Amino acid sequence: MRSAAPYLVMMLHVLPAVAQQPLETKLVIQQGGRETGREEFTLRQSRGRDLPGTTIIAAARYPASAPTTQLAATLERTPEPALAKFQLDVESAGAVTVILAAGSGARLIVRTVAKGSESGRELPGGPDVVLLDDAVYSLYTAVADLATPAGRPLTAIFPRTGRRASFSARREPGPNGGTKVTLAGDISGSLLTDTQGRLERLEFPGQGILVTRAQ
Repeated sequence: MRSAAPYLVMMLHVLPAVAQQPLETKLVIQQGGRETGREEFTLRQSRGRDLPGTTIIAAARYPASAPTTQLAATLERTPEPALAKFQLDVESAGAVTVILAAGSGARLIVRTVAKGSESGRELPGGPDVVLLDDAVYSLYTAVADLATPAGRPLTAIFPRTGRRASFSARREPGPNGGTKVTLAGDISGSLLTDTQGRLERLEFPGQGILVTRAQ
């Protein structure tokens, strides 16, 4: 792998700017009834260079005021849908870590770049694999897209921590023309999307986590 030093220098300046860009949908993250962070995201019905597919661009900060951790995520998916691009930039304690992932058939290649270090690993991929993060909840939009009325078995990979989770996603009509998805297994909870497919509410009762659309 090529040296990542120039890229990391650039990201030290870019990530805070990305995290501060106004994005169209705002979320409030609570745990145990207490607000822990805020997230903003935009869902686009296209990919880079106007290719067909979808793109999620997200920025999260913990806590919402004077954050000590900021994250910026980009997830591009093809119309099938399949993973086209994943990038997660994490800034914490003045250090930046960049995580990149791309899929090719049944393989998923993940690279992690930090100051002074760079590593890569290959993981099982495929159409039933979704990339998630414990602090960027708009990524669950991809789960809603893959859910089926009968309940589709999925595998989640959390590239930042290396965690894997097996669960099912069952969809049904939601309020106001949106979609409700019930999650069962290693990930247990429910989510709602609006008529445009944007995350509106996400709840994990076992962890006391509630994500809601900001008013």
